[in-house]
Amino acid sequence: MKRWVKPRTEVQVFEANEYVAACWGVKCDVGWSNRYEWQEGDYHNGVTHDIAHCGNSSNQVIFDDNNDTIADRMIETGTDGLGDLSCTIYWDERYNSTRDVSTVDIGDTIYWTTSASDGRTWNHKGTVFATAEGHPNRS
Repeated sequence: MKRWVKPRTEVQVFEANEYVAACWGVKCDVGWSNRYEWQEGDYHNGVTHDIAHCGNSSNQVIFDDNNDTIADRMIETGTDGLGDLSCTIYWDERYNSTRDVSTVDIGDTIYWTTSASDGRTWNHKGTVFATAEGHPNRS
């Protein structure tokens, strides 16, 4: 049995079932950071920077947890077996003056440190991007 069905259009709309935090990526300038570690004498103690880890902007993430366009926290996720590391941000390339993450914005060049449980500290420099490479919807 055949019957005529009136043609119609259906539109489906995506609705998130929970809030998702916005985030930005930060790519470490590996060359600059390795030179800094070399000058400070930490390079030979395993304090080195690699393009596959901190040099990848997907591995340092600044979160805007409440989507108010103000940064709330920064972590490094793509470490070489060290787990997630908290980041301390600085205003200057000598790491003398700490900077609140809420003052960071897209396009800024920032300096930050990460520390492992064995006492090693990495000094980074990088630029904040609107999204993390390879993860446009990282959050």
